[in-house]
Amino acid sequence: MTQPPLLTAFRGEHYADPASLARRLAPPYDVIGPSQRAEFAGQDRANIVHVDLPLAPGGGDPYPVAAELLAAWQADGTLVRDGAPSAYVLRTTATLPDGSVRARTGAFLALSAEPFAAGRVLPHEKTHAGPKEDRRRLMHATGCNLSPVFVLAPDVSGTLAALLADIGKDSPWARCEAIGALHEVWIIEGVRAQRIAEAAGASPVYIADGHHRFETSVLFRDEAPAEWTSGATRTLAHVVSFQDPGLAILPTHRIVQGSPLSREAFLSAARPFFAEAEASQAMLRVVFADCVEVPLALRADADLTHVKDLPQHPAVRDLAVAIADAVAIRTVAGGLMRGAPALGYTADAGEAKAAACGAECAFAVLLPPTRLEQVRRVADTGQVMPQKSTFFAPKIPTGVVIRPFAGEG
Repeated sequence: MTQPPLLTAFRGEHYADPASLARRLAPPYDVIGPSQRAEFAGQDRANIVHVDLPLAPGGGDPYPVAAELLAAWQADGTLVRDGAPSAYVLRTTATLPDGSVRARTGAFLALSAEPFAAGRVLPHEKTHAGPKEDRRRLMHATGCNLSPVFVLAPDVSGTLAALLADIGKDSPWARCEAIGALHEVWIIEGVRAQRIAEAAGASPVYIADGHHRFETSVLFRDEAPAEWTSGATRTLAHVVSFQDPGLAILPTHRIVQGSPLSREAFLSAARPFFAEAEASQAMLRVVFADCVEVPLALRADADLTHVKDLPQHPAVRDLAVAIADAVAIRTVAGGLMRGAPALGYTADAGEAKAAACGAECAFAVLLPPTRLEQVRRVADTGQVMPQKSTFFAPKIPTGVVIRPFAGEG
């Protein structure tokens, strides 16, 4: 039996006025805190955050509110739907924390919502149930995909990267500064859109970000109302070539909650596993309440046999993030704190250091970024990384294009 195309163009819905994007885009829902949500909501009555992260008066059910708002925007012309299947190309240019400037180009396409067992969509991280239920209820209420899954295409031939680079030479449909970056959008129809989709789906793709969204779409496919059946077989994805020079992964540092932990006590307990090292040779760096930063390397003779929760497959076990979570935090610190430490996460090393120097943090662990080849190796071997192992920067904005289920397929 012939499999359906992995990726296709689709009839997207987007803001009618390209000049409005600057005040209507928002970050992905799962990185927005309450104060930031209020900031984006205040920018415009039709900022996408009102629908993607809805609030109901009095703490009521937020999902009907999202559906009503979306329907109102469709009715008053705030949103328009394209008449032909299209690929929506986005180039985002941003300055990273290290001062480098990266321009990353990808295309919004419709990705087949199929189980990981089919082998065409490969994950690399674990997920939790809570966020899936939230997205599931939002999809039922609104009848569309709002936030995309971020996927990487191997693109060994470089065809996808070349097609997207060529489109980037044309004048964009929209160009705006929002969420700390420059965003340029092209709406591509016809043969060019089909070629982009074919190049992007020529081989299995890797989820970079949005595992919860993808898994929710797979579940939703089997429970969608009849009128959405065809459209619900796919989900919104933003596809970037592995060959894109603008791809960047930031580290996700760990902030361990609790009373400040003694540096001497930690280093003593860590001695069977870690040795102090030069910064350039360190696997991780631990920052204590006295603001002292200690670079640590895993000892060659460290006995990890009985370390709980340490993955056994070398593709994962050798990752700095796996060693940090299982050995430095759960085993070493967990023994001293007499309980499983609670974690906070940040891609900002300065924020992690500042937290470690405060009175309400046990310590912080600074990590190197996970490399692209490590992500691919983990996915290829059918393994998954610990949560919060990768932070692809910058985040894909929500609000560039929406994918309704009705009228698709």
